Amino acid sequence: MDRVIRSSVRSPATPVGYYSDEAVRARVREFCGATGDGAFTAAYLTEFNPDAAPFPTWDTATSRAFAAGVPWSGGQDLARSLWDTAQLVFFLELDYQNVDRPDEPFRHPADAFLHLEPVYRAARLVLSRLRLAARTYVSGRGYHFIGTVRLDDPLVDELAGLVPGAPPWWHEHEARRPPAVTARLTERHARAAEGLGLLVEHAAHLTLRRARRASPMPVVFNGTVVGRGLNGRAAISIDFSHVGDPLDVRHVRTAFSTYQWHRYRPDIFGADVAVEVAPLAVVPRQQRTLLDLVANGRTLDAARETARGIRATLPDVGDGVGRLLESYRASALARFHRPYLDALWSTRGRPARAEPPPLLPDCARAALVSPNDLLLQPAHVQHLTRELLARGWNAARIAGLVLASYEADHGWGDRWRRLDAATRAAFDVRVFAGLVETGLDSLVDFNCVSAQEKGLCPRTQCGYNLLNDRRRLEKGRRA
Repeated sequence: MDRVIRSSVRSPATPVGYYSDEAVRARVREFCGATGDGAFTAAYLTEFNPDAAPFPTWDTATSRAFAAGVPWSGGQDLARSLWDTAQLVFFLELDYQNVDRPDEPFRHPADAFLHLEPVYRAARLVLSRLRLAARTYVSGRGYHFIGTVRLDDPLVDELAGLVPGAPPWWHEHEARRPPAVTARLTERHARAAEGLGLLVEHAAHLTLRRARRASPMPVVFNGTVVGRGLNGRAAISIDFSHVGDPLDVRHVRTAFSTYQWHRYRPDIFGADVAVEVAPLAVVPRQQRTLLDLVANGRTLDAARETARGIRATLPDVGDGVGRLLESYRASALARFHRPYLDALWSTRGRPARAEPPPLLPDCARAALVSPNDLLLQPAHVQHLTRELLARGWNAARIAGLVLASYEADHGWGDRWRRLDAATRAAFDVRVFAGLVETGLDSLVDFNCVSAQEKGLCPRTQCGYNLLNDRRRLEKGRRA
């Protein structure tokens, strides 16, 4: 039935003619790094496949070399690779999320973007103080901040020097290469991308610290589910989850791409939203008022008009990233990262496998018993990380435990051929342990009631009190 719904809601309104506009095409090309000789610096282009089974995701999208031509005629959402042959791509994302009312950004976009506004302003202030002039684009549920650092910039070697060696995903990237893609990805490039990822995480920390003082709504990293509030489990997510996957597999919607996620997934957002909410476009925020932009600026017609008066070439933010690097080196996050990365690279970048400890509470043990898919959910990884830190484990050992589950037979299919288990385990644990170690994790939701609200508690009537672990972790942090 779901497949029938998806097909029927798309047919009359699929924006097949949108990409026939030459200004739109020009902006997409610029965003993909179009050069004077007609080539592109983005390694490949990705076209969303709305007919993928059992349901469409970006993981099932079609990636292709630019030599095969840009698929203008299909009218589908387009993305470009974060892997770029001439530059590193700085990318940070903000999203409004509500797991109880996922349709809210499409039914009530003004409300959702007003909730986002304090966090958006916090991010803009952080970047402006660094004079890091990332361009801001509005997507369906939030914002993209994006810019580039040229690979011939001396800063790239400094970024590469932040990690002790080649990331584990780099050794397998040739096997993941999309058909006909001939771009080369050097070890220097891969290490610099990892180093830039550390800086993006630092930018997220700076944004989170400021946003929490301004936003009445919870602010989280990478889509972590929160407890229940007045409007359900709503939060603002600062998302940099792309750092946890190989550079060669991640992509970002192009400027002036269509945005049709709400139409492709009626199983998430509802069949009425898929029918009633028209396709949107990814456009720059510019100087329009927020309400005018949300109400009128993201339609396909408005995007065509905007495309006529603007360029979409990604800005060079090398100088700003240099200042971000200086800030990072002096930060508590860097002091946490250094021994963590040294521990990982003592085993060639892969966390050393660890065995689970005895006597974990059922809520923490659940992710180890059913890692597919609980251990893929940020809230479960956060909970397990907190529990083990409270028991005296260090972050590298926790990452080894997560990796052991990823490498065991839990029906992962081809996930770890498309992605990299060691990179994902090391990243997710690093993010949540880093929040604890720097004091940005207030631990306010590290209790049984919040665990129940977030869906972490298996409700086995275990009688365990998570507040004891919270107090132990707080005491260890003060020591």
